[in-house]
Amino acid sequence: MTYLGDILLPDAALALAEEQRRKIACALVMVAASDGALVREEISAIESAMGLMMLHPESREEVRQLLTQPPDLDSILNGMEVSSIRLALRDAALLASVDGDYDDAELAALRKICDAAGLSEKELSKILDWVSDYWRMSANGRSIISLPLPGDEDIL
Repeated sequence: MTYLGDILLPDAALALAEEQRRKIACALVMVAASDGALVREEISAIESAMGLMMLHPESREEVRQLLTQPPDLDSILNGMEVSSIRLALRDAALLASVDGDYDDAELAALRKICDAAGLSEKELSKILDWVSDYWRMSANGRSIISLPLPGDEDIL
């Protein structure tokens, strides 16, 4: 499922096998850790993604262990189905943006996932544009109900 404000929408990830969903969560950890610092917002987003993908508690624990000793991104991408890699790219792009900006290391990790997914730099750019649109739409929704978050004024 994709979390959109306060609405849960069906997502293609739920059609994947547990192992593929676990690998998506692992890829999220790798992108978040790529800049050398995991921030609270990134950890929260990873936890949320695991919940939305309905990962089994044992799989969640395996992913959490990666937070302290992340493996190489290539080892995670190896054995992933193309559809799983593409979903990981989409979710990793959103995750990488939660701390306000894309770090060079995060962008490099996103490019690596993009390549593994067989997508072009232009398609990666479209995904990053979608992320910007997502943040604007979320901020607008909070504005409508008069419950803005700090920073929303910069987005709108």
